[in-house]
Amino acid sequence: MSEVKEEQKKKHEKQQDIAAEQKEEQTEIPKKGGRKEMFLSMCRILGAGLVAGLLVWYCLHPEYYSGEEAKISLFESRKTYVMIAFSTLLIALCLIPNRLSHRANRIAGWIWFAASPFAIYFSLLYLNAEKFKIEFFELNRIALFFTFWFLYLLVSGVLLIFGSLRTAVIIPAVAIAILGIANCFVISFRGMALSGGDLFSINTAMTVVSSYEYKLDWFMFMELFLTLGICIISCKLRGFRVFHWKIRVLLLCAWCVLAGAYYHICCQTSYLEEHDIRSGGFSHQLRYKQYDMLFTTLCTCFYMVADKPDGYSVERVEELAGEYVTETDMEKQETKMPHLVVIMNESFADYSDIGEGIDFSEDCMPFIHGLTENTIKGTAYASIFGANTPNSEYEFLTGNTMGFLPESSVGFNVFVRGNMPSLASQLKSLGYTTLAMHPYRGTNYRRHIVYPQIGFDAYYDRKHFMSPQYIRRYISDETLYKRIIREFEKHVEESDDPLFSYNVTIQNHGGYTASSVQNLKTNIRVLNEDVDTFQVQQYANLIKASDEAFEQLIEYFSSREEPVVVVMFGDHQASLGTATYEHLIGNEEKLTPEELMEKYKIPFVAWANYDIEEAIIEKTSLNYLYSILADRLELPMTSYQRYLLDLSEEIPVLAAGGYWTKDGDFYELDDETSPYFERINDYNILEYNYILGGKDRDMELFGVVR
Repeated sequence: MSEVKEEQKKKHEKQQDIAAEQKEEQTEIPKKGGRKEMFLSMCRILGAGLVAGLLVWYCLHPEYYSGEEAKISLFESRKTYVMIAFSTLLIALCLIPNRLSHRANRIAGWIWFAASPFAIYFSLLYLNAEKFKIEFFELNRIALFFTFWFLYLLVSGVLLIFGSLRTAVIIPAVAIAILGIANCFVISFRGMALSGGDLFSINTAMTVVSSYEYKLDWFMFMELFLTLGICIISCKLRGFRVFHWKIRVLLLCAWCVLAGAYYHICCQTSYLEEHDIRSGGFSHQLRYKQYDMLFTTLCTCFYMVADKPDGYSVERVEELAGEYVTETDMEKQETKMPHLVVIMNESFADYSDIGEGIDFSEDCMPFIHGLTENTIKGTAYASIFGANTPNSEYEFLTGNTMGFLPESSVGFNVFVRGNMPSLASQLKSLGYTTLAMHPYRGTNYRRHIVYPQIGFDAYYDRKHFMSPQYIRRYISDETLYKRIIREFEKHVEESDDPLFSYNVTIQNHGGYTASSVQNLKTNIRVLNEDVDTFQVQQYANLIKASDEAFEQLIEYFSSREEPVVVVMFGDHQASLGTATYEHLIGNEEKLTPEELMEKYKIPFVAWANYDIEEAIIEKTSLNYLYSILADRLELPMTSYQRYLLDLSEEIPVLAAGGYWTKDGDFYELDDETSPYFERINDYNILEYNYILGGKDRDMELFGVVR
């Protein structure tokens, strides 16, 4: 009896489905003069108008069709005829109603759905091919397979969620177009491509977007146009019911299996590495020639997890730490405890000392260059270029290198979870009052969470600066330095404890555009003709303003009786345009990893208001910087910092791009032919324990033993 009822139920559901389809077919072609027909007519007219508007926009902007060297008129360019032909086709698609039968419409819909990943992919390829010299037939076939696997997962996932073929195509097409165009803008702004780690910094990125000028080029414009075409074709197809909801649930389960397989192969196995597929390198956009832009960006997401180094164990950590823990018992150390002021200066670099150098009408940093008494100066190497400031903070404050961590990650966003030892917690345990200041948004890169976790007593962000002086859109270095002085005076009046004042400037932040020169003296001129003159000139004058503000700060502390050490270093070089870096170091595609390291040089200076031994340190890296300065200035050191100091004698520079040995040889971090490979791996083991050791973290090594 139950079987009969079940059969009747199924029959009834089938009849309902047939009736629904018949009703759908009857209403798909609206009657002439009906409301739906009027609405669809309006949509077609609006679509055609949008295409026509974009065509007019193109005609009014010569930068889209006129060459850079030989200027040509509108109708002398082949691009114009391509644009007119494509626009005519899209306008025709918009205006001509779809009179396909129900069956033909369904067939056309499924064909378009199957072809859509290819349409999406090749529109993105068109955007990037010319910019990055990508040849489709030279791309890695395995990478292409995984790219299209991803795209089919994307469109089918949207289909199963929304049940609409049109939506399944439109949403991925728009999302991929936004990704591609955003990537082009990001490269032009900071010199580095988007990566998986940037997903954790979207909120931070949104706070600085207004600092840049956005200008579409031909390829970006065509990406918008092609995406609009994909959307118009999708909308042209009449909607129809896609599977019963029960079938969609079953298919969604199958989709999850395929997505899980994709994740497992890419992220949980060594399959990609075995086929030499990895996004490695500072400038992962250099890999676009091998994998294309989309898959390279996906790769940066695949490798977001720090790999456990070979030979890692708690026993090995204890073995490596043994001699240093014994040697550096804090009670046996004879150290000085001066007030310590650390300044990480945003985008601070010396472009007269990078590659071929840039010639200026006058010195950009005369005070710093002339500072010699009681001063230690030199060059450090960072692991970042143009952006991701917290990674340099992370290296300086922890002694860890970003070289062992996923290249697309941001240390503060990913690897600081819960309380973690750092220079701040070390000094705090020794009786220092610890204060951090950054005159910008406090939530950027989770600083409001991270700073307390690593040992800072207080954190003052932009909202704590009343009536500040601005240079361009940012609070000036001078304003921050005045606040440093005020907080110092307040502290010495109220306490006998030493002060650790840690500060991150914002004045020199990127976005060196014509609209951002407010309150900036522009006396310095660029003498080279083959650089991006405007950007470089604005940057040079910003550095001059930084130098003048730093001079005022040093003059103040020179007058104080309390012992004070002031340390200043840059976080990374500025992104000053492709032409500028081609002048400085040449074409990046032709550079060796060692030559590419020129993009990561930054200056540092340490000064004391008491007698110290002056020195110039030619090469170090930010992970070593405190250890080296602490040794020379007799500041407190942990066992880990002693380890790093010893390591720096064998390997003077170690950053994400590679390392130099004491003999002057250069190796990449994963080069197993290096005689220091085991030494590098030992450092990796200790760092892994520092970050991910959990309850097994060796606090005798990384903390302060009292």
